[in-house]
Amino acid sequence: MGLILAPAIVASFTALSIALTVMEWPGWQPEIDTIWMVGLGVVFGLVLLRFASICAKAGPDGLFVRNIVASQRYEWSQIISVSYSEALGDSWATLSLSDGTTSAVMAIQAADGPRAQEATDRLRILVDEHTPPGGTT
Repeated sequence: MGLILAPAIVASFTALSIALTVMEWPGWQPEIDTIWMVGLGVVFGLVLLRFASICAKAGPDGLFVRNIVASQRYEWSQIISVSYSEALGDSWATLSLSDGTTSAVMAIQAADGPRAQEATDRLRILVDEHTPPGGTT
């Protein structure tokens, strides 16, 4: 969806900028305002693309998590547990890591309803499968 909407937003801001220039809208300064309007469209489009690229990908060596701001790769041995409870108000799944910190997995969001719980359960199974007997190392 983001791949469709992002260019549409840029095109819309560009079209609006051209329309306001052609209409000679009062107070519209084509030399400056056109650049700002198109620039805003590009910024909004890029932000939308970043939201659309949020993911969590499990592989044999670990879990890759891309959130809004940062991306991180975790080895299975770093992940102690996965928590998520929509009933407790969690917005997304959270990883408990071996160094005592936590990390959000924004790809599993409460807005997804039952699918979020199913995805969390699958991720828990993967963590359990890759955890050596006796706990993490």
